[in-house]
Amino acid sequence: MQKEHIVFKRAKASEHDEYHGGAWKVAFADFMIALMALFLVLWIMQVSNEKERQAIVAQIAKASIFDSAGNPFDTSQSLSPIDLETNSSTVPSKADSNHTVTSFYSGDGEGPESDSLIDGTFDTQEELAVLAKVIEDMIKQINAQGNVFVSVTPQGLRIVLQDDFKQHMFGRGDTELTPYFEDLLLALAPIFQRVKNSLIISGHTDSVAFKKAFSSKTNWELSANRANVARQTLVAGGMPDDRVMQVTGMSDRALLNPEKPTGSENRRIELFVLTTAASEVLEALFRSEDSELEKAKEKADFNQPVLRQETIGYPTVVEDTEKPLQNS
Repeated sequence: MQKEHIVFKRAKASEHDEYHGGAWKVAFADFMIALMALFLVLWIMQVSNEKERQAIVAQIAKASIFDSAGNPFDTSQSLSPIDLETNSSTVPSKADSNHTVTSFYSGDGEGPESDSLIDGTFDTQEELAVLAKVIEDMIKQINAQGNVFVSVTPQGLRIVLQDDFKQHMFGRGDTELTPYFEDLLLALAPIFQRVKNSLIISGHTDSVAFKKAFSSKTNWELSANRANVARQTLVAGGMPDDRVMQVTGMSDRALLNPEKPTGSENRRIELFVLTTAASEVLEALFRSEDSELEKAKEKADFNQPVLRQETIGYPTVVEDTEKPLQNS
């Protein structure tokens, strides 16, 4: 029997180039973008000064593309899209989203200090010192020591709320309070509700002026509007509106740091609790002068000398001393 030979023929695969995907291109593009961003950061840090670097760091620390409150890169409301030297930075506070202030009088304070303030007027230096201690304790409770400074003066109690490179009271060229300082004023309002002294609220800016090409507003309007916003916030927190004697804008005429007129410490709101004597002096400056002049005129007329005949009501007779000459 003849054997059959089975032959297996192996087909040779046709040669072709191996398929290459485009994933490496995406990775390379990401690498080039990251490298370009690094070069940009190094260049910005090289050409910017200390103040600009502080503003950049604060912006990066808070900015997020997922923040629904706004786009951190949106410059539509900016007076200048590349200006970092501003009246008040647009950088919000780090504590804007999660800062919570508990009232100093809500019963959760430590010790009896929350009940130590008695309603009334504070005029002596000792009474003002007690009021300052209450305010300082409240400031410590909300961790705001770096932004609030209290001092006793002969005319009353001075409370300074000011910016720093981390915490900003207002947006740049704006009059809307950041949540951090809004909570701070709302925490101070119950104190002014119990203190009967008159209050002066003044707004202050740094020396950076508005760019005329973008706005006709000046630091005078800005400081006055910010002071009034502080008043409205205190009233919303429970302070009676009649506590306020004066709301004024000081622009940059009273810098805290004259050696650095553009410094953040110059952007502030000052609350001045007046003593009774100081408030009377201020009232006298704006009191109507008509009544005072009338009283002075009446007093002067009363002190004028009078003739005896006028006193008893007889008419006075003036004799004619001129007589015609007689012919001799």
